[in-house]
Amino acid sequence: MECERMDSLEGWVAVRPNAFEEAEPYKLGFIVAWNHVESKFAVTCHNRTVQRQRGRREPGGEQSSWAGLYSVEDLQHIHRQLSSVCSQLEPCFPGLPSPDPPDSLWTLLFPGAPSWHGSREELDGVCRTLERYLGTAIEQCGRRIVLELLFPDHEEDCERYFENMHEFRKKSLEEQVTRAKEELRTILHQHLKSDKMMSLLKLYEAEDEAFMELVTVATQFYQYQLQPFRDMRELAILYKLEILKSLEMDDLGPKRIEALQKEADKWNARAEEAVCSIQTVTVSYFKETSKALAAMHKQMELDAKRFGQTTWASAVPRLERLKSILAKETLQHMRSKELCLNQKRAEIKKKMGNLIEMEDAMVMVDELELRFYETQLELYHVQFEILKYEEMLLVAELNSLRRQMKEKQEEVIYYDTCEDPQELQVYDQSQNNLSSMTLKRKAQQLETKRGNICARRALLRNKKDQCVETQELKAKQFEESQKRHFQHHSIQMKRDQKKEETKKNKEWLDQERQKTLQRLKSFKDRNDSQSVLKTSHIQSRFTCKSQGINKAIKQPRDPPDIAVQIFVAKTGPEPGFTSNENCKPELHFPPPPILPPPPPPPPPPPPPPLPALPLLHNVPQTSNPWHNKPQMLSDKAEHDVSSITHKMPVNQYSGSMEEVLASLKRGENNLRRVEQPLPSMSDARDNILSAIRQGVKLKKVQRDKTDKEPANELEKSIKAAMLRMKKVSADSDDEEKEYVSGEWDT
Repeated sequence: MECERMDSLEGWVAVRPNAFEEAEPYKLGFIVAWNHVESKFAVTCHNRTVQRQRGRREPGGEQSSWAGLYSVEDLQHIHRQLSSVCSQLEPCFPGLPSPDPPDSLWTLLFPGAPSWHGSREELDGVCRTLERYLGTAIEQCGRRIVLELLFPDHEEDCERYFENMHEFRKKSLEEQVTRAKEELRTILHQHLKSDKMMSLLKLYEAEDEAFMELVTVATQFYQYQLQPFRDMRELAILYKLEILKSLEMDDLGPKRIEALQKEADKWNARAEEAVCSIQTVTVSYFKETSKALAAMHKQMELDAKRFGQTTWASAVPRLERLKSILAKETLQHMRSKELCLNQKRAEIKKKMGNLIEMEDAMVMVDELELRFYETQLELYHVQFEILKYEEMLLVAELNSLRRQMKEKQEEVIYYDTCEDPQELQVYDQSQNNLSSMTLKRKAQQLETKRGNICARRALLRNKKDQCVETQELKAKQFEESQKRHFQHHSIQMKRDQKKEETKKNKEWLDQERQKTLQRLKSFKDRNDSQSVLKTSHIQSRFTCKSQGINKAIKQPRDPPDIAVQIFVAKTGPEPGFTSNENCKPELHFPPPPILPPPPPPPPPPPPPPLPALPLLHNVPQTSNPWHNKPQMLSDKAEHDVSSITHKMPVNQYSGSMEEVLASLKRGENNLRRVEQPLPSMSDARDNILSAIRQGVKLKKVQRDKTDKEPANELEKSIKAAMLRMKKVSADSDDEEKEYVSGEWDT
């Protein structure tokens, strides 16, 4: 707890180091004058730089002028603050008029009024001296300090002067990491100055301490970076579990269930984002440590070339230990990077699976597939590095075992003269054989692991070659498809342009046609006012025709009516009609009415004949169409009788078998095919159960797994891309075979 209190920054405020730093210099001008009404100095400040810039641009933006009234005491207080910032301003402040003593009557009547006994020229001189003083203060203390002392802005946020505590903590830890790196780099540069092995061993100890310091501060720095993401991950998982528990236990409505499911998906996405951020920070940490170890290992290999084998033997254990640590740290780095690449590859697959039908969906599928191949090649590179450093770790262990075996063989043992040499030799041989067998067994196991690594490397190399070929083929196809798309797009643009021109021409023709029809209509309307009034003529003509027909039937001897035609202007009479010509009914008979088509021939009548039918058929036919009506009625009656006969129910003739056969012979009853009803599912189930009870043996049938056919071209392309990506993935061969459980069938 005391350490936490000592390290706590609560209650502290960190001021920015560049709080008063100015981005660009400004030229400020001060104007000071004496205000006789207020008995104060009026100070006005103009930002000449902003005013010139504003003259070239539109008005608005940064403030360019300030003004204020200050008493003598106010100016003296401002001078004390500016002098504390810059002591060079102390002699520059002018002498101002001091107020009367507090016990005078003038002070009691007019408090704060200065006693000014000088002339106007002296007053102007003091004002000019104040202007020069404020200009000097701007140069020495800076624009921001002087302006905030003279014209304070109470609404201004003071947080801009202070550091953000989170950023301040992060920056301080980052500076510690930088200092640790510089210290380690300095020690590594001192290796060339060490000519003796003892000094070099001491330097190695200092180097190990510097590396441990770097690991400590780097761990603190990256742990501080990881903490927010860990908190977010824990919070998201907690909320997700609470929502799932509520969905499982509570009785909720459909809308509430849908809202909770969306919220659970949102928290799940946040947890995944936090995990990705944690993996990224972890990769950065192991990258720093492995980089430092690689520099140390490289420098130690350079040192080995400067010393002999016997001298260097004292540093060999450290070199082996350094190789082992380097391999482990690099393996951690590469495995963290592998997790990030796997996450990236899963995101690409997810995006491809979530594509919807749109205009550029096929192009997006190809782009995502190419991105997957690039990510897969990066993953293969990382996996090759993992195998490389795994083999490096095994080789370091093998070299250590071989060195131990060699030391055992070259070990010299001195015996006491009092002991039996044969017994000691037998004992030593048994111990040496036991230790050598153990070392050989470990070496054999390491060689087996090394062989497995070589086999995995060969498999990855084949997979990588296959991925490269697939990527090149897909890139070539994508490039060709893009060329075809651009070519088709240009052709389609020309076609669309032609269609647009044709459409415009058609619209123009339609407009011209409408204009022409409008002109013709207006011309016709003007000419109809001077034409013959033919309405009464036409009406009288059709009246004459209808009357002539009736008179020809009823009163053929009556005199016909005379049609009268009225003429207007000089229009000639209509051809075929005159004012003195009689209407001839016999010449103007209308055509006979079109009879409906005769009904289809009736079916054969039943055995008992109908007496009314011969009478109807014996009616004589005349040329007059009105005399055809009885014949039509007779046909209709015959058709109705036959239809009534056929509509009689079949059950009317049902009886004994002889009557049914007789009705079939007479044609009164027709046979129809009756479909046999299908057996129900319950009958089939009963049959299966009865067969099982009778002892029928069952066999296990494995149904073929039929994939659902893709609905459109987009789904087909996505499925094909998924299959290609699965073939080039290294984890496709490691997937376990999924056996579909079969179903029992008879």
